[in-house]
Amino acid sequence: MNDRHHASARRLALLRAGLAERGLAGLVVTHLPNVRYLTGFSGSSAWLLVGRDMALFATDGRYEQQAQEELATEAELEVSIARDGQLGAVAERAAKEYAGSEVGFEARHLVYGDWEKLREGGAVEWTATTGLVEGLRAVKDDTEIEMIRRAADIAVSALRDTLPLVKGGVTERELAAELDYRMIRRGAEGPAFDTIVASGQRTALPHAQTSARRIRSGDLLLWDFGARWNGYCCDLTRTFVIGEPDARQTGVYLSVVAAHEAASQNLREGVPGREVDGAVRRVFGSEGLEDRFAHSTGHGLGLEVHESPRLSRQSEEALVRHMVVTVEPGLYFPGWGGVRIENDYVVNLDGAALLADLEYERLQSLDE
Repeated sequence: MNDRHHASARRLALLRAGLAERGLAGLVVTHLPNVRYLTGFSGSSAWLLVGRDMALFATDGRYEQQAQEELATEAELEVSIARDGQLGAVAERAAKEYAGSEVGFEARHLVYGDWEKLREGGAVEWTATTGLVEGLRAVKDDTEIEMIRRAADIAVSALRDTLPLVKGGVTERELAAELDYRMIRRGAEGPAFDTIVASGQRTALPHAQTSARRIRSGDLLLWDFGARWNGYCCDLTRTFVIGEPDARQTGVYLSVVAAHEAASQNLREGVPGREVDGAVRRVFGSEGLEDRFAHSTGHGLGLEVHESPRLSRQSEEALVRHMVVTVEPGLYFPGWGGVRIENDYVVNLDGAALLADLEYERLQSLDE
């Protein structure tokens, strides 16, 4: 059994243990990142039924060869190329194996119409579940951490090679396209999400859409970007200034650096996510700026850009060794601009390790 198949078998075993704790005979998995995590399949159409002693993978004819190449067959996956629909294949098998028993479905990912069809047979008692697979995904193994680190290396190298192209008159869209191109040239499957390049007053938009605006002297220039490598994502943000920074730009930037450092120093096993978020808010609050912080401090990272855990005011979940999280404090001033710094960290027993080698401690000036 190779490493990939061993990982799949281990993950299925952990999921089965979780199902047993919940008193469930099985689980229908429809969220594609969860399917990929459990089986290795990277296609865009698949259902998975995981039971006490079986696992049925169903896809359609478009993916017959891909399934043969990617699936961890040594993990005892049964494969169904469902000519008449994956839902039907899974529902039929669930009714055969688990009539009269409770079988879970992913409440946040199964569309209502499909849920109604699952219920039509009446043999299975369908039970809504949340987070059964996502909870497993939150803690990464060494291979997953290395994939995220590789994605970060690609993204950082691509940004460094793109920065010399920044000059007055170039558009945000041109810079985003250049960065995406360079990430792909370095081996990325593509950007992990739509690359954000925002300049001038548009940096005050926490989730700005890259526009046709042309870069000007004196602008703040914010990049929110990430690469995807072997399915795994990184997520980074850096803010620069075109020309020499003024006093306000420097002051806001240093406030964000201080908040970032406060958060990163709280990243260790056992610390609730809300405490990491609180460290950021205390720094901003001491300067009368907490109302300019428009989002939470961070989130988990892996096969998706946003996963468990959350680093927010409401997060009760304690961090665990080998979770990978972002830390991304920012300050936003409509009509002026904003600054955000985002890094990716792997949580350890007594601290956290930075996954990207890209300076952020000072506001860097780019040529006008």
